[in-house]
Amino acid sequence: MTEQKEALQAKEAVESTPELDEAATPANEVEPEGATETDEAAAAAAEEDGESETDESPEAPLVAERDQLQDRLLRLNAEFDNYKKRMIRENSERLRYSSFELLAGLLPTLDNLERAIDHAKKEESTRESMIEGLELVCKMAQDTLVKHGVSKISAQGEVFDPTRHQAVGMVETTDVPSNHVAEECLVGYTLHERILRPAMVRVAGK
Repeated sequence: MTEQKEALQAKEAVESTPELDEAATPANEVEPEGATETDEAAAAAAEEDGESETDESPEAPLVAERDQLQDRLLRLNAEFDNYKKRMIRENSERLRYSSFELLAGLLPTLDNLERAIDHAKKEESTRESMIEGLELVCKMAQDTLVKHGVSKISAQGEVFDPTRHQAVGMVETTDVPSNHVAEECLVGYTLHERILRPAMVRVAGK
């Protein structure tokens, strides 16, 4: 009887053990199914963010440098456009007033010419005084031209040079050799090394 009682108690103890184990399991050790999926999604998102930050960080200096270069290029283009406009304006003004100094230098000559004309109209003026006044005016004009690089072309008695002389006829003379300028009809002028007007001449020949 005692043995049967002990066997029954042992059986009840074995059957009650799983229930005790389940009851003894802490609540925080039980992982719900939804919680596992949420943690995995959060970990994946965090990993993707880390990868994005890792990918963008090497490009950030390059992007900043590109923006700086673009800004510098735009400013240089704007400065160059302003420079071109200024040069065009200055060249236009320079061409427009290129003869300013020459004309300003000729004004006194014009004043003296007007005075000579007024003097010639007076009754007491003489031929000699008129010639003297005109010679003075002519010399002033020539001095002004020389000051600005204008000079006469030598022609009388020179060998005929088609680059500096323009023949308007031929004359027979023994005063100068053949193919030399025998007569200067109109004075020629040069501006530095450029011909302003060739000398009009008659050339000695048969």
